[in-house]
Amino acid sequence: MYLKRLELQGFKSFADKTVLEFMPGITSVIGPNGSGKSNISDAIRWVLGEQSMKSLRGAKSNDIIFAGTQNRKSLGFAEASLVFDNEDGTLPIEYAEVTVTRKIYRSGETGYYINKVPCRLKDILELFMDTGIGKDGYSIIGQGKIDEILSNKSEDRRHIFEEAAEIVKYRTRKAESEKKLEHTKLNLLRINDILTEIESNIEPLQQQAEKAKKYLNLKEELKSIEIGLFVYNIEKYKQTLEEIINDEDIMKSTCNQEEGKLERIKALKEELKTQIDEITEKIESMQNIGFESQKEIEQLNSNISVCNTRIENNKENKIRFEKEIEEIKTKITSLEEEIKQKQAKKDNLKENRKKFEKELEEKQAELDKLTSKLSKKEIEIEEHKKKVEENTDKRYELQSDISTQNANAESLEKRKQQIKQEITTNISELDSARLRKDDISKGFYEAESKRNSIVSSLEKIEKQKEEASTKIKEYDTNINNLYSEMRIKDSRRKFLVETEKEKEGYIKSVKSLLNDCENIKDLGKGMHGVLANIISVPKEYETAIEMCLGASLQNVVTETEEDAKRLIEHLRKNNLGRASFLPITSVKGKKLENFKAKEKGIIGVASDLVQFNKKYEQIILNLLGRTVIVDNMETAIKVAKQNNYSFRIITIEGDLINPSGAITGGSVAKKTVNILGRGREIESLEKEINKIKQKIEKLEKEKEEYVNSQEDLLEEVSSLEKALQEIDITYATEKQKVVAINENIERIEKRLSKLKEETVNIDNQKIEIEEKKKTDEEQISTINEENEKLTNIINEFAELNKDDQKYIDDLNFDITNLKISVSSFDESETSINEISDMINNDIENNKKSIENKEKQINQIEEDNKELEKNIEETKQKIEEVKKQVQTSGQTINNLKEERTQKNEKLANKETELNDQFKIIEDLKSQMAKMEAKKSKTEEDLNVVINKLWEEYELTPNTIKEYKKPDNIALTQKKVNNLRADIRDLGSVNVDSIEEYKTLKERYDFMCEQRLDLENTMSKLRKMIQEMTEVMKEQFKTQFEIINKNFGEVFRELFGGGKAELTLADEENILECGIDITVQPPGKKLQNMMLLSGGEKAFTAIALLFAILKINPAPFCVLDEIEAALDDVNVFRYAEYLKKFSKDTQFLVITHRKGTMEAADTVYGITMEENGISKLLSMKLK
Repeated sequence: MYLKRLELQGFKSFADKTVLEFMPGITSVIGPNGSGKSNISDAIRWVLGEQSMKSLRGAKSNDIIFAGTQNRKSLGFAEASLVFDNEDGTLPIEYAEVTVTRKIYRSGETGYYINKVPCRLKDILELFMDTGIGKDGYSIIGQGKIDEILSNKSEDRRHIFEEAAEIVKYRTRKAESEKKLEHTKLNLLRINDILTEIESNIEPLQQQAEKAKKYLNLKEELKSIEIGLFVYNIEKYKQTLEEIINDEDIMKSTCNQEEGKLERIKALKEELKTQIDEITEKIESMQNIGFESQKEIEQLNSNISVCNTRIENNKENKIRFEKEIEEIKTKITSLEEEIKQKQAKKDNLKENRKKFEKELEEKQAELDKLTSKLSKKEIEIEEHKKKVEENTDKRYELQSDISTQNANAESLEKRKQQIKQEITTNISELDSARLRKDDISKGFYEAESKRNSIVSSLEKIEKQKEEASTKIKEYDTNINNLYSEMRIKDSRRKFLVETEKEKEGYIKSVKSLLNDCENIKDLGKGMHGVLANIISVPKEYETAIEMCLGASLQNVVTETEEDAKRLIEHLRKNNLGRASFLPITSVKGKKLENFKAKEKGIIGVASDLVQFNKKYEQIILNLLGRTVIVDNMETAIKVAKQNNYSFRIITIEGDLINPSGAITGGSVAKKTVNILGRGREIESLEKEINKIKQKIEKLEKEKEEYVNSQEDLLEEVSSLEKALQEIDITYATEKQKVVAINENIERIEKRLSKLKEETVNIDNQKIEIEEKKKTDEEQISTINEENEKLTNIINEFAELNKDDQKYIDDLNFDITNLKISVSSFDESETSINEISDMINNDIENNKKSIENKEKQINQIEEDNKELEKNIEETKQKIEEVKKQVQTSGQTINNLKEERTQKNEKLANKETELNDQFKIIEDLKSQMAKMEAKKSKTEEDLNVVINKLWEEYELTPNTIKEYKKPDNIALTQKKVNNLRADIRDLGSVNVDSIEEYKTLKERYDFMCEQRLDLENTMSKLRKMIQEMTEVMKEQFKTQFEIINKNFGEVFRELFGGGKAELTLADEENILECGIDITVQPPGKKLQNMMLLSGGEKAFTAIALLFAILKINPAPFCVLDEIEAALDDVNVFRYAEYLKKFSKDTQFLVITHRKGTMEAADTVYGITMEENGISKLLSMKLK
């Protein structure tokens, strides 16, 4: 295994991402003081788990994050990674390459990663344990580590020797086991205390539990029997109730069927009304059909006229487009002929050019042959001549370019003139179209103004007409709704009067007694009626008073006790049942005067909230004088507690708190027949029916007056509709003309816009041509000046060498003329190509123009076909309208006859509707009687169910498994015996059964826990003893080898002398200090503290090499540990490094030249930018 690379980012002075690649052998890191060399050592130590900021030369954790400079901002995090080659499997992990990373943020968050997977610091330490690598190992040796080795305290050196002896993992595990042992002792102590406490409580609790079990058995037996009795009573009441419900369901089903029939009759009636209204509308529509049809025919004729106008416009446009296409085709033919002429001229130029090029080659070859024989000066003159020739060629090229630009400018100017002509033509056409538009628009705006005026008037009147129609319908709807409401209320009133007459809702005995009193004059003497009839209760308190009085509402009020006695005798004699009586002379009551009433929700004393005759005051006080009505149950409970439950309290919803503390409440069934509020409701309904009748009379009168006031409005609408029909025809014709002229103007304007855009483009091109031409002329002027200077030089030389130069000059003259000719051919060919391209573009544009115009012609033809088709269809529609007018008279007669038949059916449905109302009222009367019987049975059932819940907190659904008794009397006797047995047991703690069970389970569990802890302590002690023995044996063996190696390495490094390691206490070899005794060559044996600084450092280095010899670390970081050595000893140190580099990879941070020379790879650290370290590397081998 070896360290492959170190990756840094944001760590101290390494702001940017920095990667140091390492190979086996020696790598040295050099650089000036303060450049950041030691930060590399700090980074390795930090990744391996160093927690002390002091060891990393910092005060707090944020000090290792790049803090920024004057020119660079600080970073938010620091990250460092060590990458190891683990091919040999030294690290206990299944990867060939292992990356260990540590990251920290300024917020304080930190993280460790192995191969990018998050892990703990413990995982990192265990990974490198006993490899020599680690924050406390001997793989990282700096000045601080050297000081530890040389420390006065021999104990400080132990951890290096323990790492080398590979006992660190044993010491770590031993420490963990000792902590576990101590923790187990504390747990055992706590468990013994708990067991002592449990043992003192468990026996008394066992006795209580046995007594409670006996009590529960008796209680369960009693519960089973009593619940059986409840089952018997509930089933009896349910059976009775079920029979009532079945009868009620049949009655409801019949009533629903009749109501469904009523709704169907109503729906048929409404449908007939709707059909009659629709027939009336159709008759009115058919009567107006002549006028509407004439209006429609005129509108259709107007559409035909508009279509004919558009067809004529399309034909004119088609003729114009065809003429333009012929002109463009003639132009294309002319342009194609011009292209042919240019091509012929181009072919002629190519033939002549070949002849001139051949002659030029011959002359040039001859000149080259003569030039090769000339002197140095002559060669220079020839060069000048060549330059003149080149300049001449370039000048002719520029002149050719200028000629081409002139030709292009001329062509653009021609096109510009052509565009001007087209613009003039289009402007003229546009002006003409706009004049036509003004004339057409005038007629259109006049028609539109008239039409808008009529439409505005018609809209206002139509709105009034619609409002009138809506209001009449609203009158009808309101009147019908009031009639419907009145029928419903009258039906309810009749039903209540009938139930009052039949005494529905009263028990059988009271009902029979009241009927007999009405029929037998003497019997009713002294009887004032039932309580429900002598009191009047506001609607909002009806539920509260009814729940409060209960069955007392049916008590019979008499004048004296004798009257009550006579009535009782009548009931007994005729076997009519039982009833309760309230004689005015004997019943006395007392009103609740003073009670605590701090709550807001108190409404008042019940007797004060009902109305009654003064003579019944004592009876009312007796029944309601000590009852308080409140708003809700929460207020009721508070008032009851404040007054110590000394009187009865009832809520508006009917929930009751008795003086005994018992609370009765829940939902109150909605009753069809309410004997308490029946009289009040009859009186209220009669008042409401009278009010509705008055409203109906008022609405019918208002409707009649409103209908009479709207007749003039209908006549005005008819007049305006006729005027609108006439103006619509004129408006449609004029509008079509305006649309056609607008389309034409838009088309011309688009054409003008494109021509103007093209003019702007031509002007821009001309400007570019002038600028290019000016540049070319300036270049020609420069070339002429240069040629003039060179020609003067050539002429001077020629004057001196007339004879020799004459023939050469003639050749040059001929060559120049030939080059000019060839150049002129190029110029002409270029010009012809450009002109041909322009002509081709014109031809292409003209062809596209022809295609567009042909498409427009095709579109015009299609439009004309469509318009002609529309004309034919319109004519057919006119014929159809005429036929429709002829048949409208017969249709009107048929519709009137149908309306008469529908009115007769409507009258029949009204009669059926009234008959159906009577049937439904009879059914509801029978249902009310059945409802009263059902309510009484439900009350009795609820009493039984409530008692079941109060005593056993059970519901009928949860007692199905209980058997009902066969013999009720025998069962009741058994219940009494069981109750006596339960009383004999005295006080019972039922919770003791569960308490004993819980305590026993806890006791058993704690005993098991104590046994487990005792076994655990025994195992831990044995494990600690075994690890201690292994550590002693291993440390002793390894220490002796290190001591031997230390003596050998010391002699080799110092060139003689002797050194020895000794244990301060051989009896305690795992804890004692380690002393170092050395004798350098030529000196006495002495303690290390007496050596010089260099000798101390060299001794420490010798010890390090001795450890590496026994247990070589995979890599070792040495941070300036040879700083105190002289050059000779540095050389020895370097040589020893080489010797060990076969087994250990070294990273050496140094300033010493001798150490640098031993390195295989050198990294340089510098600070080009203040505060930021930069890396430079060099391989030496």
